[in-house]
Amino acid sequence: MPQGGYPIMVQPYQGLTRKRRISSLIGMMRVRNSALMGIAVVASEWVALKGPASLVEEIAGFFVAFFLTAGVMITNDYFDREVDRINRPERPIPSGAVTGKQAIAFSAALFAVGIASSVIGPWMPIAFPLAFFSVIVSLVYNAGLKKKGILGNAIVSFNVALPFIYGSIMVGRPGSLMNDLFFAYAFVANMAREVFKGIPDVTGDKSRGVRTFAVVHGTKIAGLVGFVLMALDVACSPLPYFMGVAGIGYLIPLTVGDLLLLHSSFAMAKRPEPRVVDKEKGEMLLGMGVIILAFLLSPL
Repeated sequence: MPQGGYPIMVQPYQGLTRKRRISSLIGMMRVRNSALMGIAVVASEWVALKGPASLVEEIAGFFVAFFLTAGVMITNDYFDREVDRINRPERPIPSGAVTGKQAIAFSAALFAVGIASSVIGPWMPIAFPLAFFSVIVSLVYNAGLKKKGILGNAIVSFNVALPFIYGSIMVGRPGSLMNDLFFAYAFVANMAREVFKGIPDVTGDKSRGVRTFAVVHGTKIAGLVGFVLMALDVACSPLPYFMGVAGIGYLIPLTVGDLLLLHSSFAMAKRPEPRVVDKEKGEMLLGMGVIILAFLLSPL
């Protein structure tokens, strides 16, 4: 074979591998989920101020939540790599598209950007340590507390709900009743989501000793509990309107979002199967996005 022939054959392969690695790393960030967390912080700033924050505060708030969430998502995949070899072998680390070291290095860079963004704003002495604390808690969860079932679900749900009060802290308006109520609403909604998410992973979770609700009580009970939690949360969601802390601008999109959450939850409870849960998670995420819009419009 001519000496020049080998590089010609290898270069496209190397380029394809590099492109696949970059694409996989971006996919591991769960951009939609991370963006929703960033939008939630910006919405929290708006609600606390009853109007727009400064552009710098909005960008900083978005960056904190987006990059920290993306970093957590990647470390979650790293710690789940053995379970994913059973449950999700097509994911980047089990499939070989990304190595464990590459995942950790990329997540560290994302964490650095997110934490650095938290120093902007009048309440930096609280916002910075709170952002740092959320990262530490997430890492501890991924490293071991995930196996504790409901306790692990509560830690994840705390971090998911945190943006709804974090934005108010970044703009120097902590203690807003609407922000606090929505923190509770988001916490319970995500608890339901975490219970549902355990259903497709029962086989791998059992092998690793992860005590999710679905592993301990079975997928049918998990589906029922997830639906009950979501239904109770939806039933309480109009309270800010009736308490006078949210206007009609909150109630209209809230109704749409609540219906999406109820529909997807009912479908998963009716058929608690991996295929159904994986399909309905997208609709549930859409419902949560619409409800963030309701939160943003709550002063109207």
